[in-house]
Amino acid sequence: MKLPIEGFERYIVVVTGMSYIIDSSGTSKAVKAHEDIFKRNGIGYIAVFPISKSIGTGSDLTVKMTGCYALVVDGHFISVVTAIDVLNFLVKLQDAGKHCVGVLIHHIIRNDIAEVQWLLEKIQNVPVYYYLHDFYTCCNNPNLLRNDMEFCAEKSDGDICEGCVYAEGRQQHLKKIKSFLDSFGDRLRFIAPSNYMQETWSAYYPAYADRVLTIPHLKSIGSYEGNKAPVPDKDAMRIGFVGAQTYAKGWEIFKHTVAKLQDSHCNYKFYYFGHSQEHLPDVTDVPVEIAKMGKDAMINAIREHQISAVFLVCVWGETYSYTMYESHAANSYILTMSKSGNIAYTVKKENWGGIFETEDDLMATLLDEQHFRNTVNNWKIRAEPGAAAYEDNDEIVSLFPETSDDRIVWKKREVSLIQKGKRTLLNWLFVNLRLNRK
Repeated sequence: MKLPIEGFERYIVVVTGMSYIIDSSGTSKAVKAHEDIFKRNGIGYIAVFPISKSIGTGSDLTVKMTGCYALVVDGHFISVVTAIDVLNFLVKLQDAGKHCVGVLIHHIIRNDIAEVQWLLEKIQNVPVYYYLHDFYTCCNNPNLLRNDMEFCAEKSDGDICEGCVYAEGRQQHLKKIKSFLDSFGDRLRFIAPSNYMQETWSAYYPAYADRVLTIPHLKSIGSYEGNKAPVPDKDAMRIGFVGAQTYAKGWEIFKHTVAKLQDSHCNYKFYYFGHSQEHLPDVTDVPVEIAKMGKDAMINAIREHQISAVFLVCVWGETYSYTMYESHAANSYILTMSKSGNIAYTVKKENWGGIFETEDDLMATLLDEQHFRNTVNNWKIRAEPGAAAYEDNDEIVSLFPETSDDRIVWKKREVSLIQKGKRTLLNWLFVNLRLNRK
């Protein structure tokens, strides 16, 4: 198999936990954006993610690992491989005069952490950056939801883990995380996508606080003047929910609120933007899949439907939130909860909407229809317009050196017949059941 390696002399090794070439999550969106950025700068993007299967949800989630990974080079899926195959490939690059300039760890969720550590330790004399997309380095629940219900990052009263279903597993998880992070020594640095995340995560890892950089995913361009006109009293105010239909994203809050507002005959029209799995009565579903429709699909959809206000009522500390920036780019007033992390942090700082302590507070505000309508209309008139567009932030490239004394400490070797058989089967399954159906 001919590998697409002629287009670069330097490259980075990237590890993530998601199938970013077909996945639409925020993390995968960032991984794909970085791929494009590094390619534009002539730096090869050698990415691996685990071929694994998730069973169950929440505290009952079990990840069945296979010991195999998808190997992607500059966006081209190569094959399902083992960790040994990855190292053999890196040695081949080294023999060809290609130089690794760094390691970028986007995520280790769904990975065998010990094996990823074993693999990356073989790549020496280069910087290592760990991207803080969520709180997986702090708990086996990456959203830091106590018993899958209550965001606990900001709790300080007593033992926050006491009585939590994640408590026992968390201790074993943190041992693995500590071993993983310690293995890179002084080479290791961290990247937070927001000031909120930098501050919150550093409280968990004060020893690393001076190693955390903040690099937002996006840069704004210009201003968008559409959707700024007040909504007349005779017209229904359009309100949308943006993002995944999960508890952590506030889907239950949206459902309860919409049902109450519909019973009260408020003059609102409701929309859902995303990949709909649950359909609510009298709520218009607007399909949005970034992986299929392009990175601006959400902005375009919200603008097209002239949404005046959006529910971004996450119940955990969002570390960035693409949907917040996409919603503001449509000049939509943002409704959020006080514990929504970077959403509440930014909404308060920039005056992008309203922040609520409880679901009842949010409900009461929307039930007072005329007052809410006036609030949103006045905001539309007075607030600074949202961005005309966003572009991916390319600051990350400057973190990696132009020259490298890299060394892949590995001697090529063959995988066993059993491993060959497994990777062949998993390659067929991944290509035919996932890749070709994206």
